[in-house]
Amino acid sequence: MKRILNVLYGVCVGMVVGLFLCLCGEFRNEVFQTREDSGYAYLTEYKQEKVEDRSAPVGVKNEYVIQQLAIPEGGRNLIFYTIHQNVEVYIGEELVYSVRPAENNPFGKTPGNNWNVIPIYEKDAGKEIRIVIIPVYESSIDIVPDFYFGARVGIWAKVMQRNLLALILSVLAIVSGIILVVFGLLTRRSVEMNKGLTMMGMFALNIGIWKLSESDAMAMVFRNSIVLAYIPFLALLLVVVPFVLYMKNLFAKESRIWYVPCFISIFVIMISIVLQITGIADFRQTLWMNHMVMGTVIVVGLFMLIRELRMVGWSRHLKIMVICMSSCLVGMLGDIAIYYGSNGATMTVMGMLGFLIYIIVLGVISIKEVRKLMSIGKQAKRYEQMAYHDQLTGLYNRAAYADYIGRPEFKSEHCILVMFDLNNLKYCNDTWGHEMGDSYIVNSAELIYDAFGSVGKCYRMGGDEFCVLLKEVSLKKCENLVKKLQKETEIWNSETKEKFQIQIACGYAQFDEDMDYDLGDTLRRADKMMYHEKFKMKQE
Repeated sequence: MKRILNVLYGVCVGMVVGLFLCLCGEFRNEVFQTREDSGYAYLTEYKQEKVEDRSAPVGVKNEYVIQQLAIPEGGRNLIFYTIHQNVEVYIGEELVYSVRPAENNPFGKTPGNNWNVIPIYEKDAGKEIRIVIIPVYESSIDIVPDFYFGARVGIWAKVMQRNLLALILSVLAIVSGIILVVFGLLTRRSVEMNKGLTMMGMFALNIGIWKLSESDAMAMVFRNSIVLAYIPFLALLLVVVPFVLYMKNLFAKESRIWYVPCFISIFVIMISIVLQITGIADFRQTLWMNHMVMGTVIVVGLFMLIRELRMVGWSRHLKIMVICMSSCLVGMLGDIAIYYGSNGATMTVMGMLGFLIYIIVLGVISIKEVRKLMSIGKQAKRYEQMAYHDQLTGLYNRAAYADYIGRPEFKSEHCILVMFDLNNLKYCNDTWGHEMGDSYIVNSAELIYDAFGSVGKCYRMGGDEFCVLLKEVSLKKCENLVKKLQKETEIWNSETKEKFQIQIACGYAQFDEDMDYDLGDTLRRADKMMYHEKFKMKQE
């Protein structure tokens, strides 16, 4: 089930990315502007009237009339922010500015969220300024923009100051998400870690992108307002699945109930994209479905929390999780209430702050757990080194050989076994002591490894016996490697000043299905050849 969920979520991510690229490449607003920007400085009064218009997308439009503006020398700017609303501005009877989606946009009817800047000249003094705002969604009907009249730089600075906290929190969430994703990907194979760490990073990344693109400050620097308007919806669609998969890993008891909101979320993503592309409903009109999915997540989370409490009691881990979930829940409910109360015109950071606290606290806990597991992994690596390596020579030992050939994926075909025996080791030990005997073993191991280590696995089977396992190596090359070992041994004997001469008897055999039942038979044939060589060397 988890594999199916991962595949479906991957498909949804692909659909969202594809839709985003389509938006970037195809969508534009038609902006009509007859005036040049000639100056900057402050505000005005206006009259508002709601007018029925059957040609409007929702059958109504709002008109704002501004009269008797005191226009200083050099002119000023009339500036206001619109949310999913078409705009027309008339000075006197002349249409001087308008914003609406381009006719060649493949789908969607929103012009996005726009800062509208209309320069007002001295010659416009005494003329009536009429602003017609045409909502494209019913939820945009009652959104009344704030009108600014004055210096554009000053207004921009005010907007940035108002959004500063949200921008900082959004950037922190994005950076935290990137760190968690990268950390999770880098450590996913090196330790047995919390598999949800990468999911937590993806969740944080989507949350940060959602809130950052939702800010009206971003509309001042992002030129394509339609793309900017769609980014929050796309990011929000991808939030639920990684969040739930991360939450799932925090609970001691495995339960398939976690997959319920995940599959519902994937269904909502696909339906929302299809409705958007076909023009039946835009993302803003289907946003309620995603909010319902979030409600399902809350219900499932509370159910699992109560279940966990009954099973394990109030553990430290559970207390931290309850505090973090509560901060997220309160913030999210507050954001949703304010969102619907203002028809989407007011954005808050309560949920963002709660999620960021959650991300930081659980992210730090997860990283600490991973570091602890990495430390355990290093210790286990040392134990494995001791268990599978000969401490005197550093080569693999008999246990490592048995483990390797006993693996299910190991195949004996195309394997060559080379067996070695050190002549006169007992004589060396008895004559010059075991320290000299150990030196004999170590130097012989180095010669064997130098000859065969680059193409095969070298083992000390015990005492004076060594073995090399070659895979996908021809008998001809094996014979050449044996000759190389003999030559290097002769060089060592001629150049060294040790009291003993190294003599390494060698035999080899290739696995043959007609002769060998398993690799053990191959080893015995190589052993037989090696003892024949050992006898021959002693006779000489």
